[in-house]
Amino acid sequence: MPKGVMVYQLTIIGLIFTIALLNVICPKLMWKTFESWKATKEPSNAYFISRRIIGVIIIAVLLAMSLLPYIMG
Repeated sequence: MPKGVMVYQLTIIGLIFTIALLNVICPKLMWKTFESWKATKEPSNAYFISRRIIGVIIIAVLLAMSLLPYIMG
């Protein structure tokens, strides 16, 4: 695969990983940054817990995708 394509893929994966990690670490900041303008009040704690869980799942999937070639080969 050409190196330019790999750089593009790694950039996208890094961006998704960063967003997922921020959702795990500080979901309230992510909500204020991206979704607070749509709401009149702050969502419940269950919403923030679900954002953290989804962030962990996304990180696990990205790590599995990254390590799969090494495990299979």
